[in-house]
Amino acid sequence: MEKKKKQERKKSILYLIENFLRFEGYIKTASTLVEEAYLNTSHHVVCDNIDLDTILIEYENYYFLRYQKRPKISKSLDITKSEIHTTKNKTKTFKKSNINQHSQDIQSIDPTFFTVIPINSCSESLEEEYCLPSIDLSHWKDEWRVYAEIISKEILVTNPNVKWSDIKGLSTPKKLLDEAIVLPTKYPDLFTGLCTPWTAMLFYGPPGTGKTLLAKAVATECKTTFFNITPSTLVAKWRGDSEKLIKVMFEMAEQMSPSTIFIDELDTIASKRIDHEASRRLTSEILIHMDGLLRSEKRIFLLTTSNHPWELDPAIFRRLEKRIFVDLPDVQARKDMFVYYLSEMLQKHKYIKCDIDSDSLAQETNGYSGSDIRLVCKETAMQAMRSIFQVLEKKPGNSINFTITTKEVKNAISRTKPSTIEEVVNVFDDSDFVPITEDQGIE
Repeated sequence: MEKKKKQERKKSILYLIENFLRFEGYIKTASTLVEEAYLNTSHHVVCDNIDLDTILIEYENYYFLRYQKRPKISKSLDITKSEIHTTKNKTKTFKKSNINQHSQDIQSIDPTFFTVIPINSCSESLEEEYCLPSIDLSHWKDEWRVYAEIISKEILVTNPNVKWSDIKGLSTPKKLLDEAIVLPTKYPDLFTGLCTPWTAMLFYGPPGTGKTLLAKAVATECKTTFFNITPSTLVAKWRGDSEKLIKVMFEMAEQMSPSTIFIDELDTIASKRIDHEASRRLTSEILIHMDGLLRSEKRIFLLTTSNHPWELDPAIFRRLEKRIFVDLPDVQARKDMFVYYLSEMLQKHKYIKCDIDSDSLAQETNGYSGSDIRLVCKETAMQAMRSIFQVLEKKPGNSINFTITTKEVKNAISRTKPSTIEEVVNVFDDSDFVPITEDQGIE
């Protein structure tokens, strides 16, 4: 049955090519294709709602939505002498009559339209895009290699340059991450039996509190292979592809251990199972591999975040061994943020200096998230830049020194309201979703 489907698919492709050649005016080439492929054009025609142009446009749109870039359909080749020699030997096997028969049609075709790509040839640009030199994909064969290439593009090769010291507050999550990833590497003999390190962790809380920032710090500070997985990577439009991508992701993490898999907004792909086959299969595949993490001897750590933990599937929620509530920053954390963004980051600025009362500013920003405080500091700095621009436009070349005071920052606070809605914060105050809080900490 499967063999018959493949044959029908090949026939459909040939009919599409024949229709395209005839429509573009390559009549002799189309007639030759009909003869060699034994196409019955008197009984079969291409449907009105499909052609090669439509298929190519749909593929380009799908590729652009998934990878935010246009796909490469053809490329120029730097043919080596060995490839030329191989091509000549293969050419000798063709009959001279066939060569003479097609030579006229071949000359009439634009040589840039079709490009013959030798097997196992890969230019430098393609090598950088698809065959990352630091990632060994030789383990994957046939169709599985395609999925491995997709997952390998999500492996973080650029350092985010976010250190633990850059994250103000959040002492509990930082200690737990250190306990789960860093310490087991330094002292493997201690983490055995019941004391095995955490394998799965969930950070949840209001948006803008630093959950994703913690993951960036893990990628910078912890010496592990970091898989930065987005939900769009694991959700495919073809049946069964999502499960295969999840399977390959966990197998690659095991192959490249110690490794960390980071999935942001887990609730988008592991929400409570609805009556839909695709959702059930996707959630079941994640559950199977999360169970495998506990039995694996390799060091694989799953780090996830969610703004809506109550929407997670209960079975997924149970398998996340450590569930940490990342709350809005307290007074001390807000004070440290103002010092970091305004005093430290502007310390080397050519025109702007800073002299603020961080204690009073921390009191003024109760209910602000870390992201909101960063926007307040940015608005303050931009307001200072506007004043500098006005002076430079009137008197170019003058030496300018602008000092940011507490008054300017409070003006920016009055124009920047907190993004976290009070009702959302109240939802997280429910004790069912606060296994560990920042106040409790860890010993």
